[in-house]
Amino acid sequence: MERASTSSERSPLVPPTYVFESSVTRRYQKRLRAFQCAICVSLVAFLGVALLITASYSLSDEFDADADNATETPAPTPTPSPPGPLNLSAVPPDMAPLLQLSWPLKGKDPSPWVGDPPSPAAITSAVSHGKAALHNRTVLESLRTPLQVDSPAGRAQRAAATAREVKPMADAAYAVEQATRALANGLERVQKRFLYHLAYTENKCRSLESYSDRRKHYKLQSLEARRRTDPSNREGGVGVGPAVNGSFPFPEPPYCGQVSPPCPPSKYRTLNGTCNNPNYPLRWGVSNTPFRRVLPAVYADGISAPRTGADGSPLPSARDVSVTVHRPSYAHDVSFTVMLAVWGQFIDHDITATALNKGTNSTPLSCCGSNLPPHPECFPVPLDVEDPFYQQYNLTCMEFVRSAPAYTCHYGPRNQMNQATAFLDGSTVYGYTASRATRLRTFVGGRLKMLTVGSRELLPPSTDPNDGCNTVEMNAKGRYCFESGDDRANENLHLTTMHLIWARQHNRLAGALQRLNPAWDDATLFQEARKIVGAQMQHITYSEFLPIILGNDVMWSLNLTLQDSNHSDLYDPAVDPSIANHFSAAAFRFAHTLLPGLIHHVDLSTGSVSYTQLHQLLFNPYMLYTTRGGQESMQSAMSTRVHAGGGHVTTELSNHLFERPIPANASIDAATNTTATKPGPCGLDLVSLNIQRGRDHGLPSYPAWREHCGFERPKTMDDLSGVMDDESLSRITTIYKSVDDIDLYTGALGEDPRGRLLGPTFTCLVADQFLRLKRGDRYWYETADEEAGFTIEQLTELRKTTLAGVICANEDLLDQAQPRVMEVLSPTNPLVDCMELLQPDLEPWRDPAAAGTGTKAKKEKNPAAAGSKGKKGKN
Repeated sequence: MERASTSSERSPLVPPTYVFESSVTRRYQKRLRAFQCAICVSLVAFLGVALLITASYSLSDEFDADADNATETPAPTPTPSPPGPLNLSAVPPDMAPLLQLSWPLKGKDPSPWVGDPPSPAAITSAVSHGKAALHNRTVLESLRTPLQVDSPAGRAQRAAATAREVKPMADAAYAVEQATRALANGLERVQKRFLYHLAYTENKCRSLESYSDRRKHYKLQSLEARRRTDPSNREGGVGVGPAVNGSFPFPEPPYCGQVSPPCPPSKYRTLNGTCNNPNYPLRWGVSNTPFRRVLPAVYADGISAPRTGADGSPLPSARDVSVTVHRPSYAHDVSFTVMLAVWGQFIDHDITATALNKGTNSTPLSCCGSNLPPHPECFPVPLDVEDPFYQQYNLTCMEFVRSAPAYTCHYGPRNQMNQATAFLDGSTVYGYTASRATRLRTFVGGRLKMLTVGSRELLPPSTDPNDGCNTVEMNAKGRYCFESGDDRANENLHLTTMHLIWARQHNRLAGALQRLNPAWDDATLFQEARKIVGAQMQHITYSEFLPIILGNDVMWSLNLTLQDSNHSDLYDPAVDPSIANHFSAAAFRFAHTLLPGLIHHVDLSTGSVSYTQLHQLLFNPYMLYTTRGGQESMQSAMSTRVHAGGGHVTTELSNHLFERPIPANASIDAATNTTATKPGPCGLDLVSLNIQRGRDHGLPSYPAWREHCGFERPKTMDDLSGVMDDESLSRITTIYKSVDDIDLYTGALGEDPRGRLLGPTFTCLVADQFLRLKRGDRYWYETADEEAGFTIEQLTELRKTTLAGVICANEDLLDQAQPRVMEVLSPTNPLVDCMELLQPDLEPWRDPAAAGTGTKAKKEKNPAAAGSKGKKGKN
């Protein structure tokens, strides 16, 4: 069992005091702490003496008792239990069931194809149907007007960052999906006979007046109708059919091949994640591959139609669920800062990037226009005419485009595509394609491109006017949005700043490595700095982020803790690290509930406090062009407390997502010169989009995931009493007809966390994914593999990494930070000078073969150790 380092332990915290201490105050506090320490030492010494005296008397009594009972048989010494993979005593009773499972969790195997294997003639016919369906959709797209890029919905689609090369892959997957539908329709006769018998026995068709009506009724029943009457067959839909095997005139993805090409040995990761796993080098964790399905998809038609209710009726509108269940709350967490959510989003973008369907030339699709022909990939959210917010804009439809289908190599149900690598490898900094990495590099000294503004370095500018971020007004002032390894970098100011910090970190490391090893070429410097950045991101995630999210007890029990010393030998090539579909579409979106509506700012010079509405930070990175923009962005993330956990979401996200200010005179009707209904575009509802995404992906309902995690599956709403808090359960019961209708996102957030950040179900699903990312990554930074890993001396230095240290080392104007920036200021986490934070020393990276190639390398003992304020950000 690997034990957590002391840096990962959480101490009791108190509400922060937003006062930036002066040097006089700090000296006073240091003298006070010294006095307190002296008192504590004296008390400990006194107690120690008392204990020794007590122990001596106890031992005397025991010796006397042993003499009196010398004739009795001594009690046997308990045999210690053999060390196991789990330490169940470390977790509370409500979490124990999930820890009694075998980890990583094993999902359900895909369902086999329903019915007899299709004949070659049936497959040929189905392929023709699939090609025709794709042609018809292409013609349809050419007739549609693309979505306005500058609208909230346009920015939302842009935020999904679907690469242009995804379009042909998704088109091929769509053709296979339609062929699957044609093959499944060959089972209609069997289905009709089954449905007729069932309808007759249950008297469902007595009201049908004629045979023709009855026949019409059966024709409307799809494969899902059969599965709805037999719940045991519902999950999995039509099942996995035969391999496509190049039946279509589309090139199949490399991962469909039966034989994988050999992977040459390499000290460094590939950019796209290939060759990490020797057995599945082109599939497991690789970019542009299908998400990992843990439970079979539940589609309304067994193939791809979004999930419906357990009885086949439509589910309540995602917006109605949002309004009813996920109401805003103004309670703040007393322990954690917005930096927790910022880091969560940063690493989420490193490991997940769900591709969306696109129109002609990869343009964004519009789904709410009444004058547009319907598109098969549209799944808009219906809005009630009396919606508490949208009624004032006269809107009854919220834009939503389905995720692009992934090519699964077989006929069968739809799956979705992850464009990112699954590994925590820094791809959000460098990109996961060679073309993106090439565009970001200078090819000099291993550095990344930067934009110099005065004495500061910013990310390189994005001059794409259709990126959903750039505005004509700002571009006219010479200010542009930024380019990074991930297209979502401009989504909010804090995220953009985090991208900037890590790009600077890479260049700082590359510069230090170059001074240590003047003989290293550009490629070596780039790869070595990239390798360190990836390791530091892993270390921060597992030492600072996950202990807060999961709790140290779960971290300990599942062996997610980091070692204090030496290497780790936990790598298991049988563990699939690929991102789970439910993790991307639901579980890891929990952090949206943590974001407050107002972001807190403190002016260091005056001590004054100001606030910014959260939606004003979205797609608005221009503050970084100001002198103190980066400093103020990081300070606000470190000083603003997150919302209290639960299913409550601020209206800044549930009403104003990606909203932009509307001119005041826009509400004047030019014809009548009267004030009209408030105009659009108004913001979107992030909660509605999250719920709709889960239905789009065919995620099973919440009870199935409870069962997957080892808990008893609820069969009625009453079974959730004690699992959910009373308010959440009451609202969920109001909006959902059946417990089997509850969406995973809503149900898991409704659980009572009992003092934790997450309830048991999301704790389970998040823990399983991060366990896979640790055990299934051959390049995990603690690995003992000499080729892929680090030396013991290098690991010792990497373990000094903290997010506070990285931020301080790369933001010159930031003088102070709390050591644990994801936690609020407190007596145990006070503001300290940046120079006081430990920084890794890169001396262990000195190449002995190049030791004599430069005098400067010899003299500069520690060119990259932070702690020297004058060096940070300038290396």
